[in-house]
Amino acid sequence: MSSTNSPAGRKLVLNSLLETDHYESIIKDLTCKRCSKYMKPPIHLCVDGHSICGPCYDKSYQCHVCKKEFSPIRSAVLESLANKVLFPCTNAGCPKHATLPLLEKHTPHCQFRIINCFMARVYGECTWEGRAGDWMDHCFSEHKQKVTDLPFITVKDKWDAKRTEPILNYFLLRCFEKVFNVYQIYDKRGGRMMWTVLVNDDNAEKFYFEIDIFLPNLPSKRIVYRRPCKCEKDADFLEHTQNVYIPVENVFSMLDDSEALNFIVRIGEVENLPLLDTPTDSESRILLNHEDHK
Repeated sequence: MSSTNSPAGRKLVLNSLLETDHYESIIKDLTCKRCSKYMKPPIHLCVDGHSICGPCYDKSYQCHVCKKEFSPIRSAVLESLANKVLFPCTNAGCPKHATLPLLEKHTPHCQFRIINCFMARVYGECTWEGRAGDWMDHCFSEHKQKVTDLPFITVKDKWDAKRTEPILNYFLLRCFEKVFNVYQIYDKRGGRMMWTVLVNDDNAEKFYFEIDIFLPNLPSKRIVYRRPCKCEKDADFLEHTQNVYIPVENVFSMLDDSEALNFIVRIGEVENLPLLDTPTDSESRILLNHEDHK
């Protein structure tokens, strides 16, 4: 039997507390009656003592419960509780409890949140909706050509000049115990093709990706770029200077006879890349310089 002083014992006590009606009543008192969201400081009161969250207070001129005016006094007790209480995640089935700052970071990435298949936004037709944690299994079942468990994927993409959506392709590579999101984007206004890779890792730069564009029957013609991966939380990843940008005229010059672009996307760990020596002058150039100084 676990002692209450051991980590397992403290966790058991905490879980028991979180499931009590008393704790649920505290969460209810810290939930805004107007928007049904958890309240955090500042928490305002009306003259009759009804509470309201800061965002709703800013949009209201009277209490939504009793229709009376607001009090200039805030609720110090509720604000103190809001800073200490472990709130349950609002996604059905998720066992996560955390303080509001941590919960706000958790919710956008919660594996229990309901999402639509992102493949539908790129390729259309897919109507799947479900938990984020089940999405990869769906993709491996229904979008087999767009996902892989390998650190590379080979693509033969037919060029369609009539496409208007900027995202031409989207792939998922599950490797190195991570999921890498590969985007191929056509920047028509800028006259360039862009590739970028996002991964849910704060240290995304420890991974790199390569774009290898080739012509199957002409090995002497090839375009290869290598860039660091970026974190999914990077809001301005589309403007990042470390994306792969290739002028469209260079891309079009690599279309094969069927007007398809053939390329490979590779993922790797930066620590496994060999360090390159600083290039030195060739022997012929050294001799030329020697002649010039005679």
